[in-house]
Amino acid sequence: MPSPVRNVTIDCAEPYALASFWSEVIGAPMHPDNAPDEAEAYIDTPEGQPGLLFLRVPEGKTVKNRVHLDLGPTSGSRDGEVERVLAIGATFLSDFRTDDGKGFVVLADPEGNEFCIERSDEELAAAGD
Repeated sequence: MPSPVRNVTIDCAEPYALASFWSEVIGAPMHPDNAPDEAEAYIDTPEGQPGLLFLRVPEGKTVKNRVHLDLGPTSGSRDGEVERVLAIGATFLSDFRTDDGKGFVVLADPEGNEFCIERSDEELAAAGD
């Protein structure tokens, strides 16, 4: 019997603050029961996508993530999305864009969790990918 992914869980120091950041990044609402002092926070993602669950843990992040999120904007451009997410509070880490328009950019959220921004759906369609 298969086991679908229900949630992607992110350990963090400040669940509410980090969930607020990610809610703005992905354009999905935080659960109405979330509160700043709680030990967890949840983002209600669109149907068919796993939820994002943020859990308070005592230890800080010390090494590179072994699992990370790859974001693909539905419209606009990868570069425009990178700028938007940097303005929300992400940090630039690495640039893997190539001259032919492929590649991705690695950013970190406010607690240092790495994630990538890939080409948008519009860019992929225009390139025939």
